[in-house]
Amino acid sequence: MMNGYMGRILKVDLSSGAVEKIPLDGTFTRMFLGGNGFAAKLVYDLVPFTSDPLSEENIVVFATGPFNGSPVWGTGRGHVAAISPQTGMFCDSNFGGDFASMLKKTGFDAVIISGRASSPVYVSINDEGVFVRGAEDLWGKTTGETHRLIVEKEGGKAESAVIGPAGENGVVFAGIMCSGSRVSVAGRGGIGAVLGSKNCKAIVVKGTAKTKIADPDALKSCLKALFPDVRKKTAMLSTMGTPFLVDMINSKGMLGTHNNRRETFDRAYGISGEFLLEKYIKKSVACHGCPVACGKLVPVPHGEFAHMDVKMPEYETLYAMGSMLDNDDIVSIFNGNTMCDEMGMDTISFGVTLAFLAECVEIGIIGEKELKMKISFGNWGNLSEIAKRTALREEGIGRLISLGSGRLSEQLGHDSYKLLYSQQGLEMTGHSARGLQNMGLAYATSTRGGSHQDGRPYYAGKDDPDSDESPEHCIDTEHNSAVGDSLVMCRFLQERAFGMKLNDSYLPVIRYVTGWDIDLAELTAIGERIYNLERIINVKRGANRSTAMLPYRVMNEPVPDGPCRGRYVPQAKLDRMLDSYYRLRSWDRDGVPADGKLSELGLA
Repeated sequence: MMNGYMGRILKVDLSSGAVEKIPLDGTFTRMFLGGNGFAAKLVYDLVPFTSDPLSEENIVVFATGPFNGSPVWGTGRGHVAAISPQTGMFCDSNFGGDFASMLKKTGFDAVIISGRASSPVYVSINDEGVFVRGAEDLWGKTTGETHRLIVEKEGGKAESAVIGPAGENGVVFAGIMCSGSRVSVAGRGGIGAVLGSKNCKAIVVKGTAKTKIADPDALKSCLKALFPDVRKKTAMLSTMGTPFLVDMINSKGMLGTHNNRRETFDRAYGISGEFLLEKYIKKSVACHGCPVACGKLVPVPHGEFAHMDVKMPEYETLYAMGSMLDNDDIVSIFNGNTMCDEMGMDTISFGVTLAFLAECVEIGIIGEKELKMKISFGNWGNLSEIAKRTALREEGIGRLISLGSGRLSEQLGHDSYKLLYSQQGLEMTGHSARGLQNMGLAYATSTRGGSHQDGRPYYAGKDDPDSDESPEHCIDTEHNSAVGDSLVMCRFLQERAFGMKLNDSYLPVIRYVTGWDIDLAELTAIGERIYNLERIINVKRGANRSTAMLPYRVMNEPVPDGPCRGRYVPQAKLDRMLDSYYRLRSWDRDGVPADGKLSELGLA
């Protein structure tokens, strides 16, 4: 066993039932770290570039990193990746809870699910072995029901990653629910639909192996010295969770509202962290071993989940189901968010697609007859019903939303593309592409599409929309994200403990865990290697300069009101940023990495 690693990858072929245990070597681990890096390399090596995302040729990779199982805070998280049915490109999604920590305890650093079972199954991994078991009795169950039934079958310490009806039914933004005291969703890109296409209901893990740490005493001393500053920087997250962002972002005029027609929400207080803290937050919950406990439980006073304590919606959900829908009915969001979790669906894509559809209704592109129900901005008491119909792909609004906004726009026509808020087929998150200069470029260069988890938003920097610092910031944060997602570490703690850009403060912690004498140049090269590898996968699947274009509204309609009034990203500005970004990355004008750069990174 290597320091920080179990030293093995598990591959389960559901078509044949074959199980393969692949040994890891030191060169592979040092080049790709774990998590995101392992997943990208395995997808690159094993999935043909012409394969359909829902074919049995696609794989799903669950991966941990060297920090999982260590005392480093925020390292109970894991990573999952596949070719996305939503974008057709590489997609990775990070998740919390207790599943990743238990996965590593089974003695594997990653699990590859390939092929397609002839009938519903789940994969059980424990100290006794690897088993593919029948799941006919679990098919059709919600994520919560599935986990409870699996624990009854496998024993009380089992953790699971499960799909719900949305994944079974091929909803293109179906996610994977990961168990733990703070349940968490790997939501983005429709990887739940990939598992569903394989007739795989769940991965269940239960183990007792321990991660070997190179220098545990030095690691504990290092973390102890860092902790007071980390505690201070995470105080808002401990108190309110991510909803603290609602008021801050709205005050800057960057909160997408009414399908991003506006970027200020005059009723934002009703969905804010301050309001939730005052009226609803009941208890804090944490991912495995995390001192921040940014998760919260809230009571639902009425609706589908009345009189239950449920997971508090995250900021992105409050944006997607709140301001984007002109909705300040927080209880409707509690119910809608919980239904999405139970059905196994990404709340961001669900809410933003619904906002797109609502505007199509508002301007007469589609009517109530086709939807088989009435919808309008500001009236969303039926959010949980719409979510359930979507997961089941019921005729009318359910089937329409299940397509995702891009495919829905193609079906509707009538210039509906001008109302989209998505990039590369993935609905965009709640960090303004018009108000934040760096985010316009970050969305355009993200390997996932409309994600804020590659290039990162930076609200404390210059608000000058004509700043020329965006390409450098974008590249630096993309490398930082790739390294953090490969170690694997919670983004909140990663950025507050070490910063938004790679720096020397990472080095002692990595050394104390792995024993590697690594320097900043090598660590930066790892981040660059992983991001270039993801880009290669996407280029081979059709990504180019044209797929980097931002939504019509972002590029053609200036923000109409608020502090960011007048800001947008016209074609000429985006072209300048892309030219600079591609040049700094040694990519050609279409975003194709140069052979020399790939050789330099060991990817030739």
